[in-house]
Amino acid sequence: MIKQTLFYFLVLLFISTDAVCQGFDAEVIKYTTLCEVEKDKSVQTDSVTIQINNRAGDKFSKITIPYSKTNKVSDISAWIETMDGIKVRSLKNSEISDKSAISDISMYEDNYEKLFQLKHNTYPYKVVYTFKTTYRNFIAITYWSPILHRSVPTRTSTLHVSIPKGYEFNKFENNITQSSIDSTDSRLLLAWKASYVNLAKAEIFSQPEMHEPYVIIAPLNFDYGVKGSSKNWRSYGNWQYRLIQGLDILPDEEKKTISDLIKGVNDKKEIVKILYHYLQDHTRYIHVSIGIGGFKPYSAIYVSTNKYGDCKALSNYMKAMLSFAGIESFYTKVYASEQPRNLIKAFAGPQFNHIVLAVPLSNDTIWIENTSNINPFGYLGTFTQNREALLITEDNSRLVKIPTLKTEDILVFNKLEFDLNVSGNATVKLISSFKGSDFEKFNQLNSEYNRDEKDRIIREYMPFENYEVINWELKKFHRDTARIELISNVNLFKFLKPLGDEYYFSLYPGKIPSFSAPSNRILPVILPFPISSLDTLVYNLPVGYKMKTKVDRVSIETPYGKYEQSFNVTNVKIVVIKRFTLF
Repeated sequence: MIKQTLFYFLVLLFISTDAVCQGFDAEVIKYTTLCEVEKDKSVQTDSVTIQINNRAGDKFSKITIPYSKTNKVSDISAWIETMDGIKVRSLKNSEISDKSAISDISMYEDNYEKLFQLKHNTYPYKVVYTFKTTYRNFIAITYWSPILHRSVPTRTSTLHVSIPKGYEFNKFENNITQSSIDSTDSRLLLAWKASYVNLAKAEIFSQPEMHEPYVIIAPLNFDYGVKGSSKNWRSYGNWQYRLIQGLDILPDEEKKTISDLIKGVNDKKEIVKILYHYLQDHTRYIHVSIGIGGFKPYSAIYVSTNKYGDCKALSNYMKAMLSFAGIESFYTKVYASEQPRNLIKAFAGPQFNHIVLAVPLSNDTIWIENTSNINPFGYLGTFTQNREALLITEDNSRLVKIPTLKTEDILVFNKLEFDLNVSGNATVKLISSFKGSDFEKFNQLNSEYNRDEKDRIIREYMPFENYEVINWELKKFHRDTARIELISNVNLFKFLKPLGDEYYFSLYPGKIPSFSAPSNRILPVILPFPISSLDTLVYNLPVGYKMKTKVDRVSIETPYGKYEQSFNVTNVKIVVIKRFTLF
């Protein structure tokens, strides 16, 4: 996956309305941004005053300023001042250090950081700093939000944008209103004002970015690698189409390899599968982002020679192989994330961080994830399903919907057979069949972790208390089967509990996501895919014992999901079947 500037800061959090700006380790007192746009460059000046309230807040006196070889930072100025506004000391140039900001998944990026810290020994104190960033050949003017640090409030934040008259641009405002608009003889002056006093708190299955304040401004016409326009999705897609032109040429040796691989195969779907397996077996994912590399892939020749690439390069390479085989495919931009986010349809621009391929065949469209060596053929996974994407074609780029995983695609099946003993202990054989997100986690565990790491994680995973794992096995099926099994044997201690001359035990509980109580929930629950499980529980009774409690069948069905529980009782065993589905 690739990181792009505009939407990288929209983290999955929700807004807590009961937070107030008091008792914080630090707080941003003032945060101002000025963007001055010229024809071929944009200069952004940021000024921040952050108040450090106690020793724990000292970590916020460590200042990080991102930049790159194409986005230059200059005019850094900083100082400490008391609450009375008395300047204590100023930052020296020798105190500013440079650090590469390469991410863990990257081989190389041209992202860097300016770092410094101004710390005082009397609390509270203020750190004031300002700096300029110069952008050339930019595709976006600004993504602005009052949120500087999510764990501290921002009292006041303002954005001022100065644009030449006649300069065409697009803007999008979310949960914020424009404070003012003014002009001079030659400039258009825009201003927004906001604060961040209701702090963020994690909440499962939500889309907090829909509720956060931010402003996005982008030029209508730009020159970023090639000339482009953000007038609409078609024009923006045309820019991306031209940017990747000429990068799909394969070496002659690669062409011969492909010809040999598909020789005698006439079925197009089978050809796509063969080439996908070849991609998986002979390349690996490494993120490379240099300058325009966030949008432009390395060529198919580069990947063929070096056997690695990022999502752009690997997708372009796969596209080139399919093209040589006479099969059309489409480079498709999508935002990959655990929780899908709503695409801003009215704002054509860089709202994506990942590339996949769409391969339309006569009866279906195959979606291909090109960065995974272990994904089944045609399986995108939970991080890219059920969301809108931009399909890139020549003069017909358009938004499309990537299909949603269905209930049968994500069903988790568990079979547990308990041998009960009047000593109180029990043995259980557990067979779990995983699909969907659980399949992805255990498939990765099976392929990318060593035996000791697998053993630790699986032992911690077991859904019991007071237990001992005797043995376990992960069983993977065909490489193109989106299912994996965990088979294990476990000893349970003090499972059967005495009550006079009788015994009782609790049924194995079903697993559902950790939702907060509805009374505490702030944002709507938005499930990106169904959640479904089928549990079969077999309890083999001790010799001479039978079930005393009568348990009725349970059936609950609502517009949001359903739950069923049934019992089948004989003199020697109890069989419980539980089905749970959230739509």
